[in-house]
Order: sequence, then C-alpha cells, then structure tokens
Amino acid sequence: MSSVQWYEARPDSLVLITGNETYLASRAVASIKSELRGAHPELEIIEIEDSVYTPGALFDFASPSLFMEAKLLLLGSGGEGLFDDLTRYLEEPVEGVSVVVRCTNLVGQSGKIRKELGKRATTVSCEELKRDSDKVDFVRREFQAAGVKIAPDALKALVGAFTSDIGELGAACSQLLTSGQPVSLDTVEGTFGGRVETNAFKIADAALAGNATDAIRLFRHGFATGIDSVALVAALSMRIRQLARLFNDRSASGASLGMQPWQIEKARKELAGWQETDLARLVQLAATTDADVKGASRDPEYSIERLLLAMARAN
Repeated sequence: MSSVQWYEARPDSLVLITGNETYLASRAVASIKSELRGAHPELEIIEIEDSVYTPGALFDFASPSLFMEAKLLLLGSGGEGLFDDLTRYLEEPVEGVSVVVRCTNLVGQSGKIRKELGKRATTVSCEELKRDSDKVDFVRREFQAAGVKIAPDALKALVGAFTSDIGELGAACSQLLTSGQPVSLDTVEGTFGGRVETNAFKIADAALAGNATDAIRLFRHGFATGIDSVALVAALSMRIRQLARLFNDRSASGASLGMQPWQIEKARKELAGWQETDLARLVQLAATTDADVKGASRDPEYSIERLLLAMARAN
C-alpha cells in the first residue's frame, strides 16, 4: 500500500498511525474523521480500548448495520488477538468500514502489526518534530493550508516561543488563524507577549548581542513566571556550542550544525570580536551552569545570570 505523512492521512480499509507524536497522530485521525463525515454524514465512530478488546471483536464491530451506515473503527495496537484479527480482516474488508490502528512503537504486537501488515495498509507517520526546521515547516504548512500569510520574523518568533511542545505550537497557530488576517511579528508578540519575550532564544539573542541588561531582565521575568531553568541552560549551551563549532569552521553548512541558513548568518555576525579563549571559557562555564541548575548549586538563578553576563561580555 502506501506510506504518508500525518498531514496526508486519508481513510482506507486499514490505516496504521505510527510514531510517538500524540498531537500529530490526533491531527491525522481528525483528518480521516473529517473526510469520512463529509462523505457520510451518518458516519458511526467506534473507539475500542486495548483493555476491553477481545479476540474476534473487530468482526463484531465491523459487521454491516441494518442501514449500512459507514463506520470508523479506532483501535490501539495492544488488544489481545488483534494482529490475527487484522490479518483475517484484510483478506475480505467490509465495504464502507475504515479501521484505524494506533501503533506507538516497534516492539511487541504494535511492532508486529507495523512490520507484517504495513505493506497491506496505509501507514501514516507521526514522528516527533525535533528539529527547528521541521517546526518551521509545520507552521508554514498550517498557514498555507488556511490561506493566511505569516511574516518570516513572525514565524520564527512563534516557533521559538513554543519550541518544546508541538501541541502548544499547533494551538498557537489555530489562535492566530482565527481572524483570517495576515500575521506579523507585532501580532505574535501582542498575542503571546510574555511567552515570546521570555523564551530561551530571545534571552540568548540579547546576551549574544551584548545586551546584558535585556538578557537579565528577560531571564528574571521568565524565572518569575516559571521558565524551566534546565531547558533554558540547555538552549543557551546549544547556542554556545554552535558558535564554537562555527568559529573552528567558518564554512560549515547549516545541516552539519543543525541550523537553518538564517541561523548560520546570524551566528556569523555574533562571532564578530570573539576569541578562541573566550569561547573555550564560555563552553566551560556553560557546563558548570548546567550542573548548577541540576542541583550542584543552591542558587541556580545566580549561575544563569553569571552565564548570561559572560555571554554578553564575550561579544
């Protein structure tokens, strides 16, 4: 059969929703529901939990109803006997019935279903979006699908503000799309003000631009509103490591550093005036700060401010 991405999900006799990103899986299922409801207003949706599934239940639920209404069966992949039932079902699928199975991993029955039945089903990939470039593509696709324009700087700010949770990023896109109007940086900052202002990337940007006062102000505001210190230091350390690697190889590609082209250009500008010894000390300080926020210091806030000041002074 076929293998598609989450945003390409469509109904079929058997659809396997794979990958560990729950939000994207829910979007894939929602797309399938929407298409089926559009074609069959009387669609019957049946959700079957692993804990209540018994061998042969698939055939009971998939059997034609009195009025032959279309059906959508939503199942987990851990039900006892499900693999054997699906194998039998594929030999003679029921017309008007779409079976969707959520396969979350590659082991156990879930893995067996994916490996053995994947070639006979439509497989929908819902893998975690780890790279910033993937999240940028996600936002761009959301706006293109809605026919709404978003400015490049607004897109970057949005991704930076909600980088840790794709579900939150998706919800933020939906909120911005409600008006149907073009989205600018002012729109993003006006809608998600505190969230945008205190994200790790904006704090790092201020520090690396030499704006120690702004970096400390943004950090203190974020600290007071619950910013994750460990995640913040991880983000700061990543920026420092990227600068160090770029310093040693000014012609390095964005792909080799895990950076977008615009990030590479920005980093090259930030490297102006840096010395190798400064960067070496900064890398060491970042490692110390990471240990401090993980319990080595009683005052992690002070440790982070010390790192931000060093980042600003090194520029």
